[in-house]
Amino acid sequence: MNKKQKIYIAILVVLVIGFIITKMNDNVEKRIRFFQADSAKIKTIEISNIKDTLRLSKQNETWKIVFPFENDVNEYQIKNIFSKVLNVKTSNLPISESEDSFNTYKITNSQGTLVKFLDENNNVLDEAIIGKSSSSKTTPARRPNDTKIFKLEENINYVVTTNTDNWREKILFEIEEYNITKISILSDINAYELTPSDSVWNYTDGKSNLSVSLSNQTLREILSELNKLTVNGFIDNNYEEYKEKLTFPSLEIGIELLDGSNHYLRIAMDKDPKYVLQFDNDKNFLYSVYQDWVDKFTKEAMDFK
Repeated sequence: MNKKQKIYIAILVVLVIGFIITKMNDNVEKRIRFFQADSAKIKTIEISNIKDTLRLSKQNETWKIVFPFENDVNEYQIKNIFSKVLNVKTSNLPISESEDSFNTYKITNSQGTLVKFLDENNNVLDEAIIGKSSSSKTTPARRPNDTKIFKLEENINYVVTTNTDNWREKILFEIEEYNITKISILSDINAYELTPSDSVWNYTDGKSNLSVSLSNQTLREILSELNKLTVNGFIDNNYEEYKEKLTFPSLEIGIELLDGSNHYLRIAMDKDPKYVLQFDNDKNFLYSVYQDWVDKFTKEAMDFK
């Protein structure tokens, strides 16, 4: 056996040993990140199931809903995508490699939820079908073109949902109290105005004129609510159903601002204890609030003393 043959044999032996070691390592269980997408490259997130599709896009460093409508994204929900979903761990060993298990884990194309992460050119960085399990602490998942099913070490179903109510920002607006020049409130029991003056607010209803301390609880609740006006839910493209009720609302709120702009809220009873809220006369998107929200504005002079 000449020298060259010995070298070839040695190389072959090394390759065989390397192959054996790789195979052995493949069968050794270890924890890994399930999703491999680079978070810095993600510009679009698409979540879909057999009924709905939700598409989120990063625009000028801000995440927006772009389909099925355009709206701001709830910051808490998008943070969950990057902190919980992208970082979710699993074993490198699948819990099943059989298509017969797809129904068991609700992970067929029609039963599961498809999550896609795309870059700025709409190239898919990573994708997976998320199934359902009876455990509140784990989630089954598989790649769309693979039969291997993995058990994720956290339940992420509540994050990867196509329910737009979960993704929409529930804060309609934020106003610092020093930017408010007048609050006008008309309710079933009273009509009054609040205006700032130095270190107090003035209350007037046509009968009473009061100076209201900033420590007054009723005033603080009103200013706090307007500082970050938050709704409970959403009513889309259904204005005609509520048109008559909103024509004769239970509560109207007008807010005038230092820069000359203003906001107008019209609130009508829907089904006790829920009310429908119209913001700035928008007929496409309505909102829902509850009785305790309405009660904060339905006040009389005695509440400001």
